[in-house]
Formats: sequence, C-alpha cells, structure tokens
Amino acid sequence: MLLPEILVRQRHYRNALIFSFITMLLTLGADDGQRRKTLQIGTSGSFIAPDDSGTEKGALDALAGLMKEETGFDVKIFRQSGWRELADKMSKGQLQLGIFRGVELAWATDNNPHLQPLVLAGKGPHNSVVSVMARNDNPAKDFAGLQGQPLSIPATGDRDLRLFIDRTCRALGKDPESFFSKITSPHNVEDALDDVVDGVVQATVVDQTMLEAYQRRKPGRFARLKEIARSKPLPPTVLVYDDRTLDEALARRIRDGLLNPAYRTKQEMTLSLFHWAGFYPVPTGFADMLAETRKTYPPPSHR
Repeated sequence: MLLPEILVRQRHYRNALIFSFITMLLTLGADDGQRRKTLQIGTSGSFIAPDDSGTEKGALDALAGLMKEETGFDVKIFRQSGWRELADKMSKGQLQLGIFRGVELAWATDNNPHLQPLVLAGKGPHNSVVSVMARNDNPAKDFAGLQGQPLSIPATGDRDLRLFIDRTCRALGKDPESFFSKITSPHNVEDALDDVVDGVVQATVVDQTMLEAYQRRKPGRFARLKEIARSKPLPPTVLVYDDRTLDEALARRIRDGLLNPAYRTKQEMTLSLFHWAGFYPVPTGFADMLAETRKTYPPPSHR
C-alpha cells in the first residue's frame, strides 16, 4: 500500500474515533442534563386528610403535573417518613426540594441552616392561627376549663391542630386523651363547628381562615360560639431547598414559575386537594418567625 493512502486511512480512522468520542460526551451531557431537569421532591409526611389517604398518590401526581407546567422541569414527589428523614435526604442531595410544615422547618433549620424557604403553600399569604371554639353557654373560661369535656379535631390533614392541642394539654400535665373525656374526628371544619353549636361535643379546634369562612357562610351559628384559646401565629407549609445542592439562579427560576399569576386558577383547583389556596412569596422576617416558633414549640424528642 502506498504511503499517502496509508496516511489518508489513518486520518479517517482518527477522525472517526474523535467523532465517536465527541458523540459519547454529548450523549452523556444530554443524559446528565435530563437528570438535572427532573426535580426530586420529598414531603415530610401526608398532607391529605386521613379519610382521603386513598387519593394521596393522585393528589401528589396532580401537584407534580402542576409544578412541571409552572417550572418547566419534570417533577417526581416522594413521601418521606417524617421531617427528619426529609431534611437528611436534602442535605445529602438525594432530594432537591422538600415540602415541610412550617413548624417542622423551624425544627429542621435549628441544625441545618442551609435549608432555605422557596415559597409558602397554604390557605392564604398569612401565617396560620389555631383557635379552640366552644358554645357561648359553655362555662369554660380558658383551655383548662375544658378538662373532662369532649373535643373534636377535624380530620382535614392539618397537623397544626393536633400539635396545638397536644402541647397545650401537656403544659397542663396531661396528654390529650387523658385531658378530654373523648376526642372525635369529624370530616370537615363545618361539621366540627356545627357539632359544637348543636351540643354534640363541647369544643373543637380549627384554623382561623376556616373559622372566618364558617362565619361568612353561617353568621347566625357563628354568633353562638366563643373562642376559648388561640395559638401564636404558626408558619404555613413551606417549599424548601438546600442552598448547597440547588444554586440561587435555579431556585429563582423555580420560584418565579410557582408564583406566576397566570397559573393561579389551575393552582387553586389542584392545591385544594391539600386544603391550600396557592403559592405565596416568603415574607421578610420569616427566619425570625421560625426561631420564635421553635421556642414556643420545641421539637419532639427523637425516637
């Protein structure tokens, strides 16, 4: 074989190797880019009412679809066993985003300052306040006066209601089951408040936003109720990222997508499955509120 022909063949072979190598790199880059485009999101537990637990997967799939449309990323949502597991997986980069109850984020940020609030999710842009309501003729003048009476806790999936009852009872030296004669779980807030008015139970615990809605719907019945106790403001549900695994530019892109007003109607339809009204910006001073919440409601002992 002539030398020029050998050189030409070697050049073609070398170019083919280079082309193959470049193609491989581009393919790997595309795969890696696709992985980065899938947001792995964890929840700190169920945000669905116990009676609706059979629809939890469908609700999470609907939420993933909504977030995909709003952010442009594929979204997968995985329920975790609790806030500790969620925070741990986020710190290891196994999950890019987490959905915490506000009080859980207060607990988690005590040991992990890298957890950053992205947007709030809740019944409105304001903090949650829990009220214990009784009928006007109930002789109880404060929470202690309810001891020995039956209470209802609406089965809406709002774990702040049970947290407030649990911590208030324990401050008086008893657990809720010992403090109250009976605890029932009506399906919704309206039924819970109706039961108090009708004398089925002597008291119930509800979120202020839902209480105000009841007042608008049934002003006559609302007028027969009185507030026995009220919680300090509690931070709402929070979508969180770890600033070591998600850079600020990407976090901003996701935040802007979730807060886009063009999606408000669809948000309301999907988020109503979780009793949320929408996504809201994180207010100034939110970190101070988390610190105050942590003082009022210290984290439970690790079991």
